[in-house]
Amino acid sequence: MHTPATASVLVADSPGWLKCTKDAASTVQSVATIVALLAGAWWVLRRRRMYPRANFKHMVSHVPLNDDTYLVRLTVSVENIGDVLLRLEESLVGIQQVMPVPEHLRPTLLDKKPEIEWPFIDARRRNRGGSEIESGESAAFDFELFVPRTTRFVVIYSYFRNITKPEAQGWNTSTLYELQNTQT
Repeated sequence: MHTPATASVLVADSPGWLKCTKDAASTVQSVATIVALLAGAWWVLRRRRMYPRANFKHMVSHVPLNDDTYLVRLTVSVENIGDVLLRLEESLVGIQQVMPVPEHLRPTLLDKKPEIEWPFIDARRRNRGGSEIESGESAAFDFELFVPRTTRFVVIYSYFRNITKPEAQGWNTSTLYELQNTQT
């Protein structure tokens, strides 16, 4: 039987190769921990998106300006849902006539094409240089467009260029909107 005093003598009398093995295993464990931490950091940075991501939403209202024209007010709400700063430059909004169906498009409706090129009634282009939206934040941009009162339904279109991508890539959205006669 070993007494506590005998046990400490046994540990002190451990062979040299056992001490070297223990030191080597401890070193390998430390290196493996550092490598695992570096690999984890690389994975997190790799997964972080390099390009901005955003949600766009239209809020539309209108009023009759006179007997011939509606003023259509478009607010484009932009929410930065990505991890990086969203910088905006060029924006374009337009309003397209759907009803009454323009005469030149009536044959196109019979062809049942997947997308119809409705004619633009009015459009606005703006340079938004300097507009920035932080991650998790939102901003709103207002536009005023004019539409003949003979128009009943329109498609409202918006496009914002993504300056971190090549050429004309960006975000666009459209909304079908009914222009109802309102009492003045």
